[in-house]
Parts: sequence; C-alpha cells; structure tokens
Amino acid sequence: MRKPIIGLEEEVRLFIPDTKKFIRRKAKIDTGARTTAIDVSVAKKLGLLPIYTEFRRLMPKIKMTKQNFQVVRERIRTQITPKLRKQIPGLYDVRVIPATNGISVRPYVRIHLHLHNKHITTIASIVDRKILLYSVLIGKKDLAGFLIDPTKHDYQEA
Repeated sequence: MRKPIIGLEEEVRLFIPDTKKFIRRKAKIDTGARTTAIDVSVAKKLGLLPIYTEFRRLMPKIKMTKQNFQVVRERIRTQITPKLRKQIPGLYDVRVIPATNGISVRPYVRIHLHLHNKHITTIASIVDRKILLYSVLIGKKDLAGFLIDPTKHDYQEA
C-alpha cells in the first residue's frame, strides 16, 4: 500500500470523540515537533477551552531554569499532574516542553483528526499560537504512514 504524500501545509479536520462537531484548519506539518499542538481558538471551537482556562488558573507558578529543569519536570510529573487531572475533567496530561522560545508547561488533551482520509487518535497540547501563522501544528508522532514532500503544495496531487 502506497503511503500518501503530504506537503508542509495540509488541511486537517479536528474533532472530539462522541461529538458530531468538527472543524477544518490549515495545519503546519512539522517533523521538528514531537507532538501536535492546537491554538486556544481551536480548543474553544472544540469545546476544550475550559480545560485550558482551568489549567492556567490551577497550575502553580514555578520558576524554571536550566539548572532546576529536571527537578521541576519530575515534580510536575509526579505531584502536580495527578492533582490537576483529578481537578480538571478532560485534561490528559501536563508536560514540560523545551521550545524555541524557552521552556513552557502545557496542558494536553485527547483529540481526533483526519489527515488525507486517515483517522488519527492523538493527544495535543493547547498553546497560544495566535501570533503564529498556523493554529494547528501536526508533530511527527502523528505523521506515521505519510511521506512528506516539502515541494508539494496544498491539494496538489502527486
């Protein structure tokens, strides 16, 4: 079976299980990112904004540096995340992400997406991407089964 060839920009349908609601967005295909990320505006359209809002309200403010990164990440994993998961329905995980603009702590939710007729069940971080070009970023964990051609343009047949 041939793997579908996708470009660096693709239309994706996102939805939550057990709902008929879905949205279409143009997504950035990013093999440099490990996981998928959605903007707060996408989370709102999917009905996930309360998870993000509660996460921001309940997540303790923690000073994170290169020196204490490992200790803080372990504290978040073992102490803070289990508490937040009990307090925030729908919160899947909390992860410390070293990103290009520094270290961030992000909430993760379970979502489903369709990319080139392939159904993908995944977890995605909710992050403020309003200053970025794409409200959805598809990371490499969700790109198995695809070939990526950086010269392919949206909706162009290979």
